[in-house]
Amino acid sequence: MRGLVADTIIRNGRVLTVNPTNDIAEAVAIRGDRILAVGSSAEMEEFRGAETRVIDAEGKTVLPGFIDAHIHVGMFGLLGHGVIDVAYPKVKCIADIQQLIREDAAKKQPGEWIKLNGYDHNKLAEGRHPTKEELDDAAPHNPVQLTRCCAHMGVYNTLALERAGVKSPDQFAPGEVVVNEDGSLHGLLKETAHMDASTKVEYTNQELIDGYVNADRILASLGVTSAHDAGAYGSVSTRALQDACLTGRVKTRINAMIFDMFGKESGKRYIDAFLRTGIHSGCGNEHYRIGPAKIMLDGSSSGPSSAVIEGYTHDPENHGIQVWTQEEADEMVMKVHRAGYQVTAHAVGDKAVTIMVNAIEKALAAEPRPDHRHRIEHCGITNPELIARIAKLGIVPISNPAFISINASDYNRYYGDRVNSMFAMKSYLDAGIITAIGSDAPITYPDPMNSLFGALNRMDQRTGDLCGAGQRVQVLDAVRMFTYNGAYASFEENIKGSLEPGKLADVVILDQDLLAYPAERVQDVKVRCTLVGGEIVYTRE
Repeated sequence: MRGLVADTIIRNGRVLTVNPTNDIAEAVAIRGDRILAVGSSAEMEEFRGAETRVIDAEGKTVLPGFIDAHIHVGMFGLLGHGVIDVAYPKVKCIADIQQLIREDAAKKQPGEWIKLNGYDHNKLAEGRHPTKEELDDAAPHNPVQLTRCCAHMGVYNTLALERAGVKSPDQFAPGEVVVNEDGSLHGLLKETAHMDASTKVEYTNQELIDGYVNADRILASLGVTSAHDAGAYGSVSTRALQDACLTGRVKTRINAMIFDMFGKESGKRYIDAFLRTGIHSGCGNEHYRIGPAKIMLDGSSSGPSSAVIEGYTHDPENHGIQVWTQEEADEMVMKVHRAGYQVTAHAVGDKAVTIMVNAIEKALAAEPRPDHRHRIEHCGITNPELIARIAKLGIVPISNPAFISINASDYNRYYGDRVNSMFAMKSYLDAGIITAIGSDAPITYPDPMNSLFGALNRMDQRTGDLCGAGQRVQVLDAVRMFTYNGAYASFEENIKGSLEPGKLADVVILDQDLLAYPAERVQDVKVRCTLVGGEIVYTRE
């Protein structure tokens, strides 16, 4: 490398290389879109030229760009760009939601959709879901979709239910269309009923592209340089995301899952369409590539509607919603595996996780593939037997510690002692399982510091309640999960995920020394600078 001149040198930092031995360096030299060298500040002077840009990290942490291994990029980006954000604490009661609906209705023509996302009935003052009548009162002449923060259920007003063709609970599986005591429709739809109704909600191509561009801007400010997009509105979203990436409007590197959120049957058709093309996981380049085919086996952890073996602690007769049968999952996983794809599933409850582990086990027994890296998204509730099977099969679980940060108190109430093996990151480490971290935005805000807070503290930020404290991990372990392991989960660990010569220069500078900063305050750490391929895409004012 003698004689080579760096375009950028970051010096005087606490550089977490995340290399195989977790070396901590002082400086990084970048040439083009690659890391040229890593070492001491004095050693990097060898690569300094007259035009080299020098950034003083001032003793703060420098680390690989965060890789969000499970995020709905477009759905997150649409918040405030076509979809009204009603997350707590923006709204604290149903009247707050109604007011936002009224304000939007005043700007729209009758018949135009009003779309809201992010409310949590657990955190509303009323402690319940709004009703269709309350939405009707705010917007009698517009269809309204009010999606819960988990995205697995939503409330629809009368016009929206009519547009969706929902007239009776008999149209869907038990529990998916909620009814009042008198048999009338409440307005709350869950799982397939909600997903099916979502097909009637209208988005323009420009709205979708603007959503992706908005998300990209925010992710850069949070130090997220790569995202495993967990899907949205099928082919229209896929096209918009590709256009945004290929035109350079989105800088975040995208690993796009093959997933259609419009319900089980629509999702099957979407995967089958990809299988017929011959294109499979890994197709693409360093900026946009095809990831795993994804199915959705159950509901959400906070709904709660995840499929659990034993009933909920607060409601023992309730076992959640199981969307796919074991036989259906077996068939799809086998088909996708045989076609050479990576496969994954949304599986939160231990019943759903068991279904996916069984399906992967059968596929590998029929057609062994040494380095398949099949995944389980969320993999929320496990047990020692499941963890041993996941380790033996080489499955990559994607954990969501940010859920602990915002839902720990509810989890304790819903799951009882099962929280001790929920998002079981320490157990994964002990078993030699490679787990990556995803925010699942817009279900949570995609600030990696929220995920680190959950991983390090296992604490509810709002209440201070602990939740499965035995699953806490250490800072360097959590950083590896959020960087190198994310790259591993998409077969890209040879080009990113650590700061090593020859890898992509995706680099983040924080405003604190992460190794010295108190774990209980880690959510306050901010990003000072983000580089993607050596290009500065964000600088904090």
